[in-house]
Amino acid sequence: MKAGDIRWAFQVLAAAGVILFSALFLLYPAVVVGRLALDAGFRRTGENPLLARAFESAAGRYRAWAADYLDSRRAETAAPDDVAATEWPMFGSVFFLVAAQDLQERGWIDARRGPLRAALDKAVEIVVSPVTATWVRTQWGERYLDRENAFYRMLLVLGLSAYESVTGELRHRAWMSRQRAGLAEELTAARWHLLDDYPGECYPNDLLWAVAAIQRAARLDGAHHADLVRGLMSAFDGPIRAPEGLPAFQVDSRSGRLLQNARGCGNSGILLFAGELDPVLADKWYRAYEAHFWKDSGWLAGFTEMPRGVRADFMDVDSGPVLFGLGSVASAFGIGAARSAGRLDHAVPLTLEAVACSWPTPFGPLIPGLLGRWAANAGSLGEVALLFSMARPVRGLEITPFAGRVPGIVWLLLATQAGLGLLFIVAELAGLRKARRRRQARVQ
Repeated sequence: MKAGDIRWAFQVLAAAGVILFSALFLLYPAVVVGRLALDAGFRRTGENPLLARAFESAAGRYRAWAADYLDSRRAETAAPDDVAATEWPMFGSVFFLVAAQDLQERGWIDARRGPLRAALDKAVEIVVSPVTATWVRTQWGERYLDRENAFYRMLLVLGLSAYESVTGELRHRAWMSRQRAGLAEELTAARWHLLDDYPGECYPNDLLWAVAAIQRAARLDGAHHADLVRGLMSAFDGPIRAPEGLPAFQVDSRSGRLLQNARGCGNSGILLFAGELDPVLADKWYRAYEAHFWKDSGWLAGFTEMPRGVRADFMDVDSGPVLFGLGSVASAFGIGAARSAGRLDHAVPLTLEAVACSWPTPFGPLIPGLLGRWAANAGSLGEVALLFSMARPVRGLEITPFAGRVPGIVWLLLATQAGLGLLFIVAELAGLRKARRRRQARVQ
């Protein structure tokens, strides 16, 4: 082969690579974002038409990560204070299980068999594995399943109840029932129904989730804990209430003293499940959340991490990045909080922003994947958390439809992705045409 032929072949391959890259990482996300932004049904109902397919796609990535996580036994060597390495695998797996339950109950997926069932089996294996619990055994000792440790035990009950609800499999029923009954008894007896997640650390968000998990598991057992529900919700709207009219983010479980007032990440978390326990109080809390934490500049909308005007730049491991005054965790889980409250006027723009800013590709959303790999060697868990939030069912007493404008950042990202993609493709095609003409001229 002549040197000119080799150069031409390399030019064609290079151009093909740029065109393929542009199609997959620029034009594809633009099409996804544009399709969702222009979907009249989504704007009207808040139901993301891409959600079921996105979940099925994510399931394969999650299953591959889960198999590697279990085989590597990484949990045994993770530092107990490394939140991403210890907590994320557990609650990410529970998010996957609960999202599957929500989608199957709506008839959008069937996770009882096939690849989805295989992914669910891996998820529940992570949830029940004593290796996964290494970090809480370090915190609480070998009796970590018998006292307090509310965060981990809540996730255990929530994950097992979701798995059984989806699959009908009863092999974990006895363990789930013991944990459900034991945790309910301990919460009922505790002052203001407060238990520690870690020694000396109590977060009301986790305790509300715990009671929601207990009720879900109780229904499978033909039981209920109505008194506990009423007592906890009354406490959270009474002595545990922060000045903003929302449950405090952190309290001292022994004295009930408020250590941190309401925060965006905690508010969104609480409102993901509050509607299951008391829809009237959940509606009241959401209105308080909107009054103190919702921010819409026209270009960007979402929930702030701190009440508007108060330390807007504050962020930590719970809040995630705070950008332009908005909390990433508060806004990501705010999708589910808004859906649960029937606030489609918030859920729709938050979903559009999340899809656009996640940079969707055929291989999963780029930004959550990169952040997950960087923080916890788990590229699928950020994606799963978003899908869990988007899959929360609407439970509001009233539905507030979306009738506003799409945030400007959605159109900006769509235009950037489409513009760059087309620019690169046109430039490469033009370059190939010029190179071909030069090559033909040399041959003649």
